[in-house]
Amino acid sequence: MTDRCSGIIWGAVFGLVFGLFGPLTSGAQSLVTNPDRPSTDRAASVIADDDHPAVLRNRLLDRAGSDRAWNTFEAKERNVAAAFGASAILPGAGQWLNGNRVKAVVAVGIEAAIITGYVVTRRNGLDDEDAFRDFAHNRWSPTRYASWLNDYREFLNDEYAAGISAPPVDIVSGIDLTRPDGWSAADRDRVQGMINQITAIERQAFHPETGAAFSHQLPDFADQQYYELIGKYFQFAPGWDDYPEWRAADDGFLPAIDPELTGAGGSKPNVSETFYSYARDHADAQDLLRKASRISTLLVFNHLIAAIDAAVSAKLFNDRQANRLDTRMGLAWDPDGQPVPVVGLSVNFGR
Repeated sequence: MTDRCSGIIWGAVFGLVFGLFGPLTSGAQSLVTNPDRPSTDRAASVIADDDHPAVLRNRLLDRAGSDRAWNTFEAKERNVAAAFGASAILPGAGQWLNGNRVKAVVAVGIEAAIITGYVVTRRNGLDDEDAFRDFAHNRWSPTRYASWLNDYREFLNDEYAAGISAPPVDIVSGIDLTRPDGWSAADRDRVQGMINQITAIERQAFHPETGAAFSHQLPDFADQQYYELIGKYFQFAPGWDDYPEWRAADDGFLPAIDPELTGAGGSKPNVSETFYSYARDHADAQDLLRKASRISTLLVFNHLIAAIDAAVSAKLFNDRQANRLDTRMGLAWDPDGQPVPVVGLSVNFGR
């Protein structure tokens, strides 16, 4: 009776030690056998061939494993490729697979912030773009610009003997230039024909003050460059509805005939405020669209960085697991039916 109690006490001591130190070993294995006392016949069968104590314990360990008396707890190896691919598709997914919940939440939060910033910035840029296009349709007229260019052609030929041979522009009428969406195919052809005549004169025109030829020609109506150039180069300033009159009552030419005329301090006195206002609005809208484009590149970087982080974290975890200390502890029964503490230890230094 005393021997039996002593065996139980030793078993309890080993169980307590294992409970304290087991959690401190990475990938440790915890082994506990059935506490029910086995029959003497079963215990005797364990040592049927050899009753040496060392052989006994080894066979007990082997038999306990085969009888599923040991419960093993090991950290699973992490899939580096899966972690990389998951975060490449959705930042944070690979971190979640690795068990790094905080990193996963941070990566998803960054992704959401970038997407939100892109959507908001691009939407604002597109809204501003629509606004300045509507403004241009209502305040800048290709027919007004064509009218000025006809007079400017006459001015250069009369005052500077320019010899511009391109014919005057045949200005279209009966077309609502503020609503190009409502044009028919014939209307577009007529407007395009007028613009072709405009560019023919522009190729031969020059600035009297410098003698330099026009640097640009009017692009096709509603083309991207169309909206940019009319608020960028002074030669297009006469097309704005608040540009000053350039023809006198006696049919002579006023100073405003030359939009490039330089005033005090290098100013352009003939250029109206609407020209500058439109130029600012156009620039602001384009800045927002460019900013949205730069934000979109952050999405690519976020996916790449999250994928690399997930892969590296999985690899480091696997490397730590490859060099681990495994322990196994539990109780078995000797041939007399007494509990016997059993300990197993293995050190793995590589795969």
